[in-house]
Amino acid sequence: MTQESPLAPDVLHDARERARELIRGGFQEPDEIAEALVDYLDEQGLTEGQAERIVAPLWEERLTEQVGWPEITDVDRLVEAFDQLESDGVVTAMDFTCCNSCGYAEIGGEADDESRGFVFFHEQDTERAAAGGGLTLRFGGFRHSEEETAEIGREIVAALAEAGLNAKWSGSPDEVITVAPLTWLHRLPE
Repeated sequence: MTQESPLAPDVLHDARERARELIRGGFQEPDEIAEALVDYLDEQGLTEGQAERIVAPLWEERLTEQVGWPEITDVDRLVEAFDQLESDGVVTAMDFTCCNSCGYAEIGGEADDESRGFVFFHEQDTERAAAGGGLTLRFGGFRHSEEETAEIGREIVAALAEAGLNAKWSGSPDEVITVAPLTWLHRLPE
């Protein structure tokens, strides 16, 4: 068995900060976060074992924080709105893909014959929201008409309002919907 080299203080700091960002998002399991840390800092010599030892106490810290959270958070309200949209034929996807391009390219694969449109936010949107920057929602219709996309946008804004969230949108099918202010408290996976 080879012994791991100790991490440089700046690498350890960066690993902890990145782990906190991913934990705040609330979508990944501890092993997924550890794997992401290794990918993020592989050139600095971070091993899987070191990553797991970094993630474990931060995960426990977040679980302890959750005890003091409100019974219903803004993320719970977002889930409620997305559930309503799903039941109305709109495909919803949270923390979906890495970026806009991938999200738009892959969202059609989530649809079925009854799906009229979609709404999603990607991993970068999650990180921004978790850092206090509000949440950006991307949406559209599957028939790719401006009228259909605008209708889907209106449905999304209405579902968010019904769930108790403030959505900002110009009404243009070419512009995103922003949910702000938004306190990102997403409970960790069980």
